[in-house]
Formats: sequence, C-alpha cells, structure tokens
Amino acid sequence: MDYIIIKDIEHLKSEAYEVNGDYADFFMILAGGLARSSKRISYRPDFGEFLIINEIDGAFQEVKTNQLGTETNLLEAISKKALFKVIK
Repeated sequence: MDYIIIKDIEHLKSEAYEVNGDYADFFMILAGGLARSSKRISYRPDFGEFLIINEIDGAFQEVKTNQLGTETNLLEAISKKALFKVIK
C-alpha cells in the first residue's frame, strides 16, 4: 500500500476533493503507532465542509472546515504528521 502524509489543512482539502464527489481513503496513526484509524473523507468546497465516514464503526460526520479542530481529531493528527492518504 502506498500513501502520502497530509501536510496541512489545505493539503487535506485538495486530497479529499474528488470532482465526482467520491470519498478518498485516509488513515491516522494513534497511540504512537500502536493503533490505526481508517477514514473515508470527501471535501465539498461549495459548502466548506468535510464528509467523514469512520471505518471502525461506520459513523458519519458532516463537519465545516472551521469545526475540524473541535469535532474531529484530524487537525491534531496533521500537526503530529500522523494523517495519511492511501494512494491506489
């Protein structure tokens, strides 16, 4: 499996955006590498929001860009260089 590290919020937006609205596959490394959390993320620039499916339990979230830090742990993962996009 190939992957790229997500560098910042703008990079996340560009990597999560698909013209056809599809979701992209991401994962974050947790607990210093002891665990992994898979997510499917789609960015909707027209609405300034992310659609997130948490693969562990199928939970769905609609999160505005300015709420990423309070509603998810994506910004924390980016700051720790622990958020990755799966390249197919």
